[in-house]
Amino acid sequence: MGTHESPQQPGDDSGRGAHEAPDTDQPTGRTIAGVLGSPRFWLAPLALVAVMFTLMAALYMAAVVDPQRHLHDFPVALVQEDAGGEVQNADGQSTPQNFGDQVAEGIISSAAQNGIVVTRTDRSTALSELNSGKVYGVIVVGSNFTNLAVALGRSTVLTAEPAKPTIDIFINRGSGAFASSITTTLADQVRERVNEQVGAQLTEQVRTQLERNDITFTGAAQLALATPVAVEVSEPTPLPEGAGNGLSAFYLTLLLVLAGFTGAMMVSIVVDGMLGQTPIEYGPFYQLRERLAISRWATLAAKWTIMFLVAVVLSTLFIAVGAMVGTSIPNGFVLWMLSVLGIFAVGVSASAMMAVFGNPGLLFNLLFFVVFGLPSSGGTLPLEASPRLFEWIAAIEPMHVIYLGVRAVLYFDADLSAGLGRSIIQCFIGLLVGVLLGLLGTKFYDRKGWHRYPGGMTLPPKLDKIVNAG
Repeated sequence: MGTHESPQQPGDDSGRGAHEAPDTDQPTGRTIAGVLGSPRFWLAPLALVAVMFTLMAALYMAAVVDPQRHLHDFPVALVQEDAGGEVQNADGQSTPQNFGDQVAEGIISSAAQNGIVVTRTDRSTALSELNSGKVYGVIVVGSNFTNLAVALGRSTVLTAEPAKPTIDIFINRGSGAFASSITTTLADQVRERVNEQVGAQLTEQVRTQLERNDITFTGAAQLALATPVAVEVSEPTPLPEGAGNGLSAFYLTLLLVLAGFTGAMMVSIVVDGMLGQTPIEYGPFYQLRERLAISRWATLAAKWTIMFLVAVVLSTLFIAVGAMVGTSIPNGFVLWMLSVLGIFAVGVSASAMMAVFGNPGLLFNLLFFVVFGLPSSGGTLPLEASPRLFEWIAAIEPMHVIYLGVRAVLYFDADLSAGLGRSIIQCFIGLLVGVLLGLLGTKFYDRKGWHRYPGGMTLPPKLDKIVNAG
């Protein structure tokens, strides 16, 4: 590529020697004061910035302001293994009883009122879904729940130390730190409700039996039966050190999307400057190179080629830096491949938007990849705790699908069913859409003769008047 500057234009003092006085003539007869005096000059950028950042503030604050109120379809698995037992009624007759079923139904109904969907399943399936991010928690009612509850009631008149019936609640911080927090809050609600439910039944049954046998129902016994159930929260598969409490996947995702989005913008600026499409400026240095006769499509193809190299290099650097600072990076090669795909897919789409729409393409990219992407990523707050709008946005947002893939690689052993498969497929779809948009758009412009040089495309008189007004 040549480095010759284009011929000097009227009013262009870029080629004037440093000893020459600047030309103070204004070909248009306008001064900066006169331009600023026209509202058309400053109103448009002011309105654009105000609208953009007001939208950003509204989306970001709406996504996180009240997770409990927006909680919906939050998936939790329930395992009810209690086989039941025999309980004496007021007449002294033994009747079948299953406290486990009662507890399970109570948990399901109360959770539904809070936007939590509790689904019954077996232990193996539940733990498998927990370890692949399909559910955010697992509630297990043990196989001996009823018998332990009955034995606890009988122990009020015996000397043997009773064992409390237990409900185990399992969490996985790999699904997200805030998701685990919601499940832990659910555990507190389960503890309160179940103890109230089972405690009232045991207290009434024991009271009846003691009164029938003229035995005093002591205050200590009543206190013990008021909270008969132990609810324990544990994490069967803890995250390794260097996982950032489940946030490392989100921050790596943010790096990948920004690398594709801002990388495409930086590559575009450099390539256009080298090809003489736009000026190159470094501080006071200004240079407009000789414009090369390269089509829009060829220019875009060159940017895509560079973006692929950028994706390869940055993915390698991200993983290397992560390892240096102590980030847990299992399945490193899979993560590297996914990172290359994610950066390249975002970069191709962002470059295509700028090639087809020009300067507005920068705003479209900002809106699509960042303004709508961050609050719908699901990386810090699960989508089930945000307004439903963000679930609809997340269906097409690259940040969310890349996050699912990165999370699956880092926390779920690169399980395809944990979101990695969906991430790969949607990244390829996004890449294809970006290629088609850029290819068809630039080819169409080239065929029409709308080239990137002054006068390459003549605007209709009315539109030209609007664009050049002010």
